[in-house]
Amino acid sequence: MATKQGVVSEQLTELKQDLRDLWVALTRDPKQEARKERTWLIFSGILVAGATMMSRKLSAKVWGVLTGEAPPATQAARDDAARKARAEALQTKNPPTEAAAR
Repeated sequence: MATKQGVVSEQLTELKQDLRDLWVALTRDPKQEARKERTWLIFSGILVAGATMMSRKLSAKVWGVLTGEAPPATQAARDDAARKARAEALQTKNPPTEAAAR
């Protein structure tokens, strides 16, 4: 059987928790809290994107220093751009005729 002191202690603990919950309900706005959470998510996303871009640039520089050549992703982008430029140059030199277009 529970002692009188144990019961009083348990009830005081419950009262303390109830008062804490009441204080939170009175002082906090759920909409404002949700806005803060969204703001934090956006801010952290921006930081992550910035860190990613910075790390790519840094790794490209380090790759160039270590190997003496452009990084593979940069080389592929340059090759694709060169192919597109050549294809456009060929099209402007030899425009399609009306008969070929039909």
